[in-house]
Parts: sequence; C-alpha cells; structure tokens
Amino acid sequence: MSRFRVAVDRALVSLPTFSDDIARAIVEIAYLTMAVDGELRDEELDAFSVIAAILVSDGGRLNDNDLRDWLDHLHVEGGQEAVLARLGKAVSRLNGDIEARRMAYRVACLMAMSDLDAADREFEFDLDLIASLELEQDDADQILADVNAAITPPEN
Repeated sequence: MSRFRVAVDRALVSLPTFSDDIARAIVEIAYLTMAVDGELRDEELDAFSVIAAILVSDGGRLNDNDLRDWLDHLHVEGGQEAVLARLGKAVSRLNGDIEARRMAYRVACLMAMSDLDAADREFEFDLDLIASLELEQDDADQILADVNAAITPPEN
C-alpha cells in the first residue's frame, strides 16, 4: 500500500455514506482541483484513482480502463472559465448537504497536495472552491489542517 493511500485512508476516516450522484459530484470536484492548472501529473492521477475508488467503487483502486473512462468523462475544454462553470454545476449536485460540501473540500485538499506543487491557479481555485461550497473560513482551515495532519508522516 502506497504512503499516499495510507494518508488518504487517514484523511477520509469515518467517511459518511453519500448517494452515488453526490459521491460522483465530489469526485468531479477532485478532478477539477487537479485540472485547474492545466496539467495532469502522475502523482495527481494516482491520487485521483485512489480517491475515486474509495468514493464510488469497492474501495480498491481504479484499473487503467476505469481511470481512463473517468478522465475522458470529466475532461474540461476551455480553460479557467470552463472549470469554474463545471465547479458550480458539481457543487449544485451536492444539494446543500454540509457534510458533502465538507467532504468535497477535504478531497480537493488531498488532490491539491498530491503533487506537492502549489500553483497560483490552484490557490485562486481554492478560494473559488471555498466560496462555491459556502464554507466558513474557519471550517475550511480546520479541514485543511486535518488533511495536512493525515498526510504528514509521523515523526519518530
């Protein structure tokens, strides 16, 4: 099991059960988080595969065909405006569920940290995401702190 998979398991501990549509909306938000900078790095694809499998499949890992199907389905053409439009649609599918909105932000934080590269577009997207999810800044800060703690290796 990869270190990132262990970190994801820790970050998504006690995962609430969501309907299939809400889980797929959360996965779409994860995809948009990694796609916003215009690059899909191997680390991000691995992270997306793990997260999508946990949220919408048997909890394993997506096989290459399933991963390709997801990526083809979620692909965004048109740059930042298209990503933000898709974000709005994905957030609306969460039906105002506060736990789903918090989970979407948690998963987005995991995706953003998976490649260990903070781009300006990702920072701007984070602000747009918090606003779109209608999260209080304190709530978003706590989720980010929880995710950081989950992915930070324990010190010996």
